[in-house]
Amino acid sequence: MLTKNLFEVGQRSFDPDTKSIVFISYRRVYCDTQMARKCAEILDETPGLHYWLDENDECMQHAQAQNDEVKTALCIEQGLNVSSALLGIIGPGTFTSPWIPYEIGGARGRQRFSKPFDTPLSVPHPLIAHLIHDIDVRKVPAFVALGIPLTSLDEVQQWAAYIAAILQKRSVPLHEVKSIQRQRGIRDIYERNTRRL
Repeated sequence: MLTKNLFEVGQRSFDPDTKSIVFISYRRVYCDTQMARKCAEILDETPGLHYWLDENDECMQHAQAQNDEVKTALCIEQGLNVSSALLGIIGPGTFTSPWIPYEIGGARGRQRFSKPFDTPLSVPHPLIAHLIHDIDVRKVPAFVALGIPLTSLDEVQQWAAYIAAILQKRSVPLHEVKSIQRQRGIRDIYERNTRRL
């Protein structure tokens, strides 16, 4: 089941401090759209998570029907503002769209949670992930490693459970994040998949 328009819900009862929303970023081509929908199902089945998907949002539908890029950008901004995490769908031709880097950069700039791994930088960020499909991972831009690279729907499911655990605690001390990593195997996924990049 797909979620309601979050802005409509927001005007009535939606509270970003009590909900955990994942912004799904993808290019509107058949294979990426199908993958985005499968990921939305996984997120919908993960307790405590919700998602923002452009095809379910009235603001975005109106903007795209009018072919208005400024309104499209404003709708994306609204989606990013209510979201706590981002899942980018990376496939063939993804980066021919100007919106994907815009959305990924916008999500990264909004992150305010603790560092996921014991590194001097806040890289990779646990609340940003990229599902890489149907593309040679060596052709993926390096900034994908700033999040958690995923290569299967099973890994999306693990990541969803991982971020749900982090977001339920909201401000997570580094030692708790490391504990959650061990429980969910996210560090193993990150290290295995970044070796391929």
